[in-house]
Amino acid sequence: MEVPLIREIVIIFSLALIVLIVFNRAKLPTILGFFVTGVIAGPSGLGLISSGSIESLAELGVILLLFTIGLEMSPERFGDFRKTALIGGTLQIGLTVLIVAFFTLILGLNPGKAVFMGFLIALSSTAVVLKVLQDLHETETPHGQASLAILIFQDIAAVPMILTIPFLAGAGGSTPLHTLLTGGAVLTGTFLSARWIVPRLFDVVAATKSREIFLLTVILVCASVTWLTGSAGLSPALGAFLAGLIVANTDYAHRAQGSILPFQEVFLSFFFVSLGMLLDVGFFMRHLPLIILALIGVMMIKLALNSFVGFIMGFSARVVVLTGVVLAQIGEFSFILSESGLRYGLMDRFTFQAFLSVSLITMALTPFLISLSPRISERIIQADIHPRIKNGRRYLKPEVNLEDHLIIVGMGITGRKLAEISKEHGIPYIGLDVNPETVRRARDEGLNVYYGDGTHVGVLRHFNVPEAAVMVVAIADYRSTVHAIHEARALNERMKIIARIRGFENTENLYTAGADVVVSEKREATERISGEIFSCYSGVCELEGRAPI
Repeated sequence: MEVPLIREIVIIFSLALIVLIVFNRAKLPTILGFFVTGVIAGPSGLGLISSGSIESLAELGVILLLFTIGLEMSPERFGDFRKTALIGGTLQIGLTVLIVAFFTLILGLNPGKAVFMGFLIALSSTAVVLKVLQDLHETETPHGQASLAILIFQDIAAVPMILTIPFLAGAGGSTPLHTLLTGGAVLTGTFLSARWIVPRLFDVVAATKSREIFLLTVILVCASVTWLTGSAGLSPALGAFLAGLIVANTDYAHRAQGSILPFQEVFLSFFFVSLGMLLDVGFFMRHLPLIILALIGVMMIKLALNSFVGFIMGFSARVVVLTGVVLAQIGEFSFILSESGLRYGLMDRFTFQAFLSVSLITMALTPFLISLSPRISERIIQADIHPRIKNGRRYLKPEVNLEDHLIIVGMGITGRKLAEISKEHGIPYIGLDVNPETVRRARDEGLNVYYGDGTHVGVLRHFNVPEAAVMVVAIADYRSTVHAIHEARALNERMKIIARIRGFENTENLYTAGADVVVSEKREATERISGEIFSCYSGVCELEGRAPI
């Protein structure tokens, strides 16, 4: 007996395998490959998947994806970027909704539809951005952290947006009040579950010490909240996101992430393939000029407003531009909003297909734009900025003698520790960082740290790199590290430059740029562990209480 859904899943993964192999050899992003797989398999392509299955797979893909997104939003992670998330996220959403609503009102939409369009365009894609930043090892860079902080706020803000849709539509009768009460009940239930019910359930399950029972419990929580939310008349995908938040607020969040992580790529593939299947290629080709015009408008608005928010938050020019580019696409929560808007009459089928087309293109372009974003930022900030003024922030006059001093670029764990050691031993040093909060905390602790982008030649001149003895570059962004070394070496040929990188990136580029010493955290750790292993197998393994091997 044939099971249609299984047959169609086999078709999707078989086709995806072929497409991804081709894309891999062509060095194209896998996300784009999943989109193409969906277009080929969908009704606009070969028609291999039935329309009913497309809707089911699309909904399943969104549910699974949003559960994993909610699961990653631990309180600690939000706390690390609280200021950027709250202030930057509020500014980004508020300004985008305001500007988009203004332009759509001019085009003839009523206020409710205008605000709704602002909601759709304000949200960016956590799934796409996180995937691309992870592939490029840029999640811990300043622009990566700023982008993820704003994305976290956007995902949480999408919940009240969904509950607001009936009011924007002007639904008659008791529908808005019913939706408000239902939404309030769901959020209250989420809070109570996250605070008391689910943690106690996991305590009982954890006591069994069974991985199978624990995984089953995680799936049960996800399915239960999703089902209850759908039964209440709200989006099931919203329920999946809330389920992820519930689990993320327990002491077992990391274990749950470990259990679900192996399936995350499958969830992502379902989501992206399902979006490709929803695309009407005929509509796309017939209205290509309109779609391109809308695409340019959307991306320019998002790029400008996101960059402006970064400017207001006090980020360096480079981080401002990079963050604007990273968040320039439309996100997965926008699809949930668009489905609700379609149901409540805030958009028609024509607008839905146009919106879907523009959204898919923005997502498909994101990997290319992020890869090119350093070049884009360099072009924009190519003109040298006066060394005393940058992004509206006046550099403080350094409190040490700027001759034969140490420059530390990047005040993460490594940079902070080097600053503390330098202070303890009386070494004249200057610390630089592009995160205002990091600088403030370091200065409160008595460290000689200043706000500044160490990749910019004007900043390096201001802190007298030409007379410095040593420079340590300890930032997470590999490409920025190369650029900082290149600029510093051009200013001072005698200075010793030490670069710290996190992974196994190409060290030759760093030496070519002018580095004297390159230290890789992962490579050094791997070599140390390898040495310990080889020493044991060479008969000199000395472990306390154990005989040599």
